[in-house]
Amino acid sequence: MKLGRDGCQGTAKDFAAWASFATGQTIADAGPTLQLLIGQGIFKSHPDIEGEFILSGPIEVKERQEYLVSGNLRESPIQMVRSRLESYLRFHGGNEDFVMDVSIATTEAMENAVKYSDHSPISIRYSIENHVFHITITNRLSEVRLEKDIEAGKYTSTTTLMRGMMVMVKLFDEMDIEIKEEEKIAVFSAQKKLT
Repeated sequence: MKLGRDGCQGTAKDFAAWASFATGQTIADAGPTLQLLIGQGIFKSHPDIEGEFILSGPIEVKERQEYLVSGNLRESPIQMVRSRLESYLRFHGGNEDFVMDVSIATTEAMENAVKYSDHSPISIRYSIENHVFHITITNRLSEVRLEKDIEAGKYTSTTTLMRGMMVMVKLFDEMDIEIKEEEKIAVFSAQKKLT
């Protein structure tokens, strides 16, 4: 239920992955629990996205959001951030164009954070202050093993990396990526005026 109250929406597989990360225990299938919560009127099927579930009632949104997500793709960190972020922005009055712009740009940033992380948890922080949305994504960096990374597809072409950077630059008003070599962390930060 907490995931739903936080604004998460996703498939039964997503909820199982998020619950596994949150509890540290493997949860193979969230379907039966979701069906029980649907029967109780707590969750419902998403009206527009087949196979996804959302909270039936209002979400609980704090002014400042700060949480950890998994650094492993199999635990659906990008979907968690995307769904929580979109719920947060809508709650705070962002119009659909604003919500989609920030969601697309943040998805690009999250893809990079996961791709270049050491798979430890990734820190997400965002808020709206004086009608400006601020976001920070912090991840630990994996060691660069160029030949192995090329084989794994991390550096398939500069076009892929540059396309993502161009999308983020276009959709955010300001953006920065700071690499802290000594701490082996990357800090992505961006902002956009609320419309």
